[in-house]
Amino acid sequence: MREALCRCPEWLSDIWAKSPAPGETEGQSLCAHTWEVLARLRDLASLRPWLPELCGFPRLWNVLFWAAFFHDWGKAARGFQDMLKRKGKWPHRHEVLSLLFLEWILAAGEADEVAAVILSHHRDADELERLYPPGLSPEDDPLSEILNELEEATLQKLYRWLAEICPVWVKELGFDKLGVSYSLPISFNEAVAGKQSGPDTVRRLLSRYSRLVRGFREGTDPSRALAGILLRGLMLQADHAASAFTGVIAGLAGFRQKVLTGARLSLEKLYFHQKKAAEAPECAVLVAPTGSGKTEAALLWAARQAETRHGLPRLFYVLPYQASMNAMYDRLTEIFTGQVGLLHSRSLLALYRRFMEREENPAEAAGKARRERNLARLRFYPVSIFSPYQMLKGVYRLKGYEAILADYAGAAFIFDEIHAYEPGRLAMILETIGYLRKNFGSRFFIMSATLPRPVRLRVQEVLGDAQSIIASPDLFHAFSRHQINLLEGELLEKGSLEQIVSVYRKGGAVLVTCNTVKRAQEAYRCLKGKIPEERLVLLHGRFNGRDRLEKEGRIMEAVAVGKKQRNPAVVVATQVVEVSLNIDLDVLFTDPAPLEALVQRFGRVNRKRRVALAPVNVFVAPARGEGVYSSELVEKSLNILEKNANGRAVDESLVQTWLDEIYTGEVLNRWENGYEQVAGEFRRAFLDTLRPFDSDDALEEAFARLFDGVEVLPAVLWEEYRALREQRPLEASQLLVPISWGWWEKIRKAGLVRSRPGEWPPVVDVPYSPEMGLEPGKA
Repeated sequence: MREALCRCPEWLSDIWAKSPAPGETEGQSLCAHTWEVLARLRDLASLRPWLPELCGFPRLWNVLFWAAFFHDWGKAARGFQDMLKRKGKWPHRHEVLSLLFLEWILAAGEADEVAAVILSHHRDADELERLYPPGLSPEDDPLSEILNELEEATLQKLYRWLAEICPVWVKELGFDKLGVSYSLPISFNEAVAGKQSGPDTVRRLLSRYSRLVRGFREGTDPSRALAGILLRGLMLQADHAASAFTGVIAGLAGFRQKVLTGARLSLEKLYFHQKKAAEAPECAVLVAPTGSGKTEAALLWAARQAETRHGLPRLFYVLPYQASMNAMYDRLTEIFTGQVGLLHSRSLLALYRRFMEREENPAEAAGKARRERNLARLRFYPVSIFSPYQMLKGVYRLKGYEAILADYAGAAFIFDEIHAYEPGRLAMILETIGYLRKNFGSRFFIMSATLPRPVRLRVQEVLGDAQSIIASPDLFHAFSRHQINLLEGELLEKGSLEQIVSVYRKGGAVLVTCNTVKRAQEAYRCLKGKIPEERLVLLHGRFNGRDRLEKEGRIMEAVAVGKKQRNPAVVVATQVVEVSLNIDLDVLFTDPAPLEALVQRFGRVNRKRRVALAPVNVFVAPARGEGVYSSELVEKSLNILEKNANGRAVDESLVQTWLDEIYTGEVLNRWENGYEQVAGEFRRAFLDTLRPFDSDDALEEAFARLFDGVEVLPAVLWEEYRALREQRPLEASQLLVPISWGWWEKIRKAGLVRSRPGEWPPVVDVPYSPEMGLEPGKA
């Protein structure tokens, strides 16, 4: 704020843009806020000076400069200033009044475009049309009323600002080099006289804005949609960043050296696939064994992108699960200190825990966590970690979607474990990737230990001429570290459980993986009493944040990768263990699952090749997929393993061939039909109709149902929650348990929701314990 004030004269300080902050008597001046917005816009332009070329709109920065300069001038109205000084309310929209000033300096055509950006920086077109409908008689038109609130003394200050200070700002902020032109064609007397025709001027610009939005909705001018998205998106980002006092929005300097130093890499000792990634010019697809440095390969690819013509304005690391996102945040923060954002539904809590671990007091930890989370939401950090569902918010047209999409222009995306999504969701993700690559110049690096053939083909389709990188045969052979044993019967049988206990008693660290939470809970109950309590851990997705963190800590303490002092332990888990914790156990016992899921489970055992071969035991029953997987996929995977690997070492180089053999015939047809149906519907409903100035609040709940799920509070924790809520609300939020919309509907229909509709949090009469987690089946 001090930076802004030094560029604003005293005679402008009495026109405010913001109310006083708590404990202060003076609000932020309109001049100071405008400078901050323009400074942040300058930052965004520095990251992507080539955007006019991308969207075919040469005057992009000129329109954005004037929109940012004038966007809040309507706040100079007497009623708005009184409201900021807590002297009542103001029933009008300041952005509408801001339009009056555009003709002071802009030609008619350019004024239309600037007006569209100004009008849309807070509200969508439909709402403005309801507030200021066309066809009103002059005596009923609210525009006449608000224009009368602009006093001549105020107009004189605003005119002097435009005439004397604005041209200095254009040069000082470097906008003259971006094509921003300045000339003042109107005198002050003409400006004051123009107030009389002000309602007509504003009404004309409102009408043209409505016509522009209708044109986008009707698809009459799709070629301008990209420019419109960028105009509104960049304006929103600059305005929000300025209001939050983020400071300079910067990129990453010295990216390659940061990666080499932070990841402790030597160019001479890179694997073949890492060298290839470091040379890939644009999009690339990598298949390499788990534990073979795929993350390092991806970062080297990103370093290569930073050296291209468009540079690396932003890097996004995309992962499927919150636990893996949190772990990657820790890892990348070591490389890019202070430049990494974490964004998922519980990222605030994850950040709070990290500050608490540094022995900060709760209030300071909460404040810092909120600040970091808010900066991540404002797209401030040059590196961000999130799930693909955050990315889909842009094409779902949720509020502020243009700012999300604008931040993806020219960005680099690293997608880890793309196989983890079922065909329908994968279709939406890949269609969005293709859209961003084609329209926004985004670049993608997609990697996995396993890529089934249909997934591989769809990835190549959306990425065009992406480079395919496969680890060398020698590396696959070197990473052969598992011996597969197919076991008769099923995991929950008495004899199976005795085998698990036997391995533990011989000093082994055992991973037991079940396909459902219910089966994992049952396996844990059966093992309880046979394994000491301190050596037995249950982990699944229906624990609250506090209990899950405690369990993950116990697991990492016992079997983290690289841990020298290892202790015997038994970890019973669901699929959450596949791509989350960086752990290394001795033996696996698992439910049957599709081969790509099994390979991920194998990767949690003998991860760093401590021994030549470690046993991974796969039960052959139940092969019906348990409602989680396709029965056909499970059965074909078991057949492949029986034919090629039972009792033998896994040849990692053959896994891809086995996958291609599984995805044939009816399995392939069903997969492709499911994928194509969703891909086509998603493309027609969202991508083909994506346009600016048109968010859709009705899609908020639909999006939440599909991707976000629900957080509930078990009734048994209500008293503890209530006690914590007043003093430590973030710690109180740790007691909430995430469940899917499907489970929420079952609980609601069973009459197990204790709280009233709309009350937060929803309290449910479902058994919960720190040991077992939520147990809907016992309600």
